[in-house]
Amino acid sequence: MSTSGAPPVVSVERDGAVAVVRMNRPKANAISPDLVDAIAAAVEGLGQDASVRCIVIASAIERFFMAGADIAMMAGGGMAIDSDGPSFLERFSVAERVAKPVIAAIGGHALGGGCELALCCDYRLMVDDGRSTIGLTETSLGIIPGAGGTQRLPRLVGRARGLHMIMEASRLRAPEALAIGLVDAALPPEAFEAAVMEKAHSLASMATRALGLAKRAVLEGLDRPVDEGLRAEMRAFLEVFQTADAAEGLQAFLGKRPAEFRGE
Repeated sequence: MSTSGAPPVVSVERDGAVAVVRMNRPKANAISPDLVDAIAAAVEGLGQDASVRCIVIASAIERFFMAGADIAMMAGGGMAIDSDGPSFLERFSVAERVAKPVIAAIGGHALGGGCELALCCDYRLMVDDGRSTIGLTETSLGIIPGAGGTQRLPRLVGRARGLHMIMEASRLRAPEALAIGLVDAALPPEAFEAAVMEKAHSLASMATRALGLAKRAVLEGLDRPVDEGLRAEMRAFLEVFQTADAAEGLQAFLGKRPAEFRGE
């Protein structure tokens, strides 16, 4: 949603089977209810579009992926959270749940909620420009992460390291984030966009339904007893055999030829 005459805070661009959800809330994509809702709505819609096989979340604003909360709005009560219902920030979870691969193209600072949004994505590719940083910086404001950061970061980088990063409001540059597994690649600025799209198109060429079911099995089984995780995996395993891509993959293997997946 945008005010009259203003550009939308989120736009969607298509490049074949890849869809790019591009955030554009000047000056730094600071979190607001309209931005969060627009991101979630775009990702949910693309999840229902069979022609989309990979989603990229990126920024239209130079030097920023997402800088975190709109502090003025928060201080003024414009981001009040209803303790009796789900926080609007939980809407970020749609990127984690959508049954397609999602890439965070971190082309600038990803701080606070920006880091939390990236943590919801399946891949995090970050520009290594010597200045951009990523981290959960909420404690420096006297608050704590509220969009999943306290849960996802320790699971990704380890309990002690994640806790220390949160408590100390650490900001890491791309090589440091790569070294601890917070991001999957640290890319030079001149190659950043091309590398993101290369990865996106590679994922889009794969068996989309299988990727989505594997993603679901991991999420359903994570942090549960192994027997529950195994049941989640078996449900997904049986379901994937109903897909056209599974039949294609098996036949291609038997025929000693490359598989031509269609995302079906």
